[in-house]
Amino acid sequence: MKNYKYISGLCVIAAVAFSSCSKDFLTLYPEGNLNEGIFYKTPRDFQLAVVGAYTPLRDIANNAFWMDEMRSDNATFDYYAKDRGNAARENISTFMDETTNGVTQVRYQAAYTGIGRANAILDHLGGNTSLTDSLKNLIAGETKALRGHYYFDLVRNFGGVPLLLHEVQQVSDAYLPRATEEEVYTQVINDLKDALTLLPAPTFKVPETGRMNKGVAATELAMVYMQRKDYENALPLLQSVTTMGYTLMTNFNAIFNPANKSADVNKELIFDVQYQSGTTGQSSSFIYRFIPHMPKTTNVLGVTFNTTGYGGWNVPTDDLMSLFEPGDSRFNASVGIVEGTLNDAQDFEASGVVSAVGYTPKPGIVAKYFCKKYYYLPVPDINQNTDQNWPLYRYGEVLLMLAECLNETGKPGDALPYFNQIRVRAFGNTDHNIATTDPVQLRTAIAKERRRELAFENKRWQDLIRTGQAISVMNAYGVIAKQKYPYLLPQSFNVTPERLLYPIPQREMELNKNLIQNPGYTN
Repeated sequence: MKNYKYISGLCVIAAVAFSSCSKDFLTLYPEGNLNEGIFYKTPRDFQLAVVGAYTPLRDIANNAFWMDEMRSDNATFDYYAKDRGNAARENISTFMDETTNGVTQVRYQAAYTGIGRANAILDHLGGNTSLTDSLKNLIAGETKALRGHYYFDLVRNFGGVPLLLHEVQQVSDAYLPRATEEEVYTQVINDLKDALTLLPAPTFKVPETGRMNKGVAATELAMVYMQRKDYENALPLLQSVTTMGYTLMTNFNAIFNPANKSADVNKELIFDVQYQSGTTGQSSSFIYRFIPHMPKTTNVLGVTFNTTGYGGWNVPTDDLMSLFEPGDSRFNASVGIVEGTLNDAQDFEASGVVSAVGYTPKPGIVAKYFCKKYYYLPVPDINQNTDQNWPLYRYGEVLLMLAECLNETGKPGDALPYFNQIRVRAFGNTDHNIATTDPVQLRTAIAKERRRELAFENKRWQDLIRTGQAISVMNAYGVIAKQKYPYLLPQSFNVTPERLLYPIPQREMELNKNLIQNPGYTN
């Protein structure tokens, strides 16, 4: 496999991969500027363009936790009455979001940015004579896997969307009507199948967890099939992943540590979104979002930052926390508590972070639970600037996916060894292994295990949808939430079938008159 430079190190050149405008608008190609007239010529041109096609993954990851985790019974928000500027984000969690919501808009646009860059690469790749066949195959494989990934993200969240498969050359190319969900899924499957034949096996070299390979394509294609309840086709793909060299990290907490982000160290990570701290604009800031509102973060992060009106997201729910059994190491790795007091202005002044395991409230102390899965000190001494990658697929999930597929295809006994590998790591012994081969009981056990294992990894909302539980679970959760939190409006958590999809963003509807809005939403 040809070595690539670290993805984030090249993102400053990502613009070269944007879909071009019509050639009628530009007939001269100044040599000092990058454009399609002088670009897409050399191997390096294409490699830089591929890097650009990965970049929108960050824009999606920076917003996905609101849509994928906080839409579910896993996470809520720390209500901050003094600053209501975040109501649009809260509305996603309470099912009161509208077509003008900025979070859904960013995700929709980012996916199409990635698709546009992928299309430009593929359209220019075929006629190029400067690339070897092996490099062409690698670039085509990565690009098709990325396009399939972006369309999978769109169809799960928005339903059928315009299916753009070539570089936009004129206005009419961009303003297409929506394809059906079936048509989009067919394209996703075709792209991932093609990628699977073209991509190399994982080699566990730096920075492989951020690049497409056979392991990524097989895992995502399996999830596509599972989303469609096609367990028979998902099963062999997942079985193939178990032969590719991936392993579980011994310590659950070590999976997410930025110190272990290298592929040669962490063989559990299959695919993650890459970030790099520094001054190049490629850093992450998840933990700043997840710790509570506080005017000074010094006693929590070791650096001083004001998270009032900024933090307080992805707060663990009581429902999730009650699911962890005594002795499960994943609880301490996933959930933490910030202790402190309220000052005269009713702002939270943090004194430090303590373990949530067996926690007993202390007189005069305010305890706020937070998502601890991405909390690793020291954080860089630049505010909102960390090395924290975001996991998209890891081997622990593959084992649970495989167990689910085996159970759903009538082989519950074969599912147990894969399922119990997760339990053994969580508890450090076999005393908590599951022995039931009753398909219904095992299905329930796998669903609960996914919640514990994958908490705060943006899996829960789609799990509820694909298993047909989203409406019943979230309406029941909403009843309890409204009893506990008086600030929730009576009309919140009215979860109907229409709310299983997000609306097409209003801006897209205004630009493209061929689009039809999802039912249940008005522009």
